[in-house]
Amino acid sequence: MLVNVVSLTVSILALAISGFFAFRQLHSAQSANVLAMILNGFSETRDPAYSEAIEYVLYHLPADYPQPISYLHLAEPHKSHVRRVGFFYDDLGKLVAHGVVDEKLIIGAYGRSLLRAWTILAPFIYFERQEHQRMPMRYFEDLAYRVSRTSPETVYAHIGLGLLPPPAIPTS
Repeated sequence: MLVNVVSLTVSILALAISGFFAFRQLHSAQSANVLAMILNGFSETRDPAYSEAIEYVLYHLPADYPQPISYLHLAEPHKSHVRRVGFFYDDLGKLVAHGVVDEKLIIGAYGRSLLRAWTILAPFIYFERQEHQRMPMRYFEDLAYRVSRTSPETVYAHIGLGLLPPPAIPTS
């Protein structure tokens, strides 16, 4: 009888330890996948085509189209620029909304430009929604809403980012 109790106890202990290590391995694999997605997103913003697209959206789109229309009716390459920026932020929004990525990371990395891009693109996106009765870039909108509630500066303070201003520049 004692042997059975000892065997059962050892079996339960082995099962618990095995479950613990399986959980840790699963968590490590998920973390590696998230890291790959984040690094891919970060590398996207270093691509010259993305830089051209975000620059167009932030600095030229409102002047070229003072009366917003559906973004699908924009001339090329303007439409491609809007889609590249909008869908990039939409994909980041999906990761945040579904809890794959901490929103503080995205807000800290992209907050101001993301919110400015949404402010500029929202009329074009809303025209598209009205015209075709669909909800493109809904996650982008949610992410912009989150940024409007929590500034990048709040994120920086929360995680304790330090500042190291340049030394005084000597005058001649």
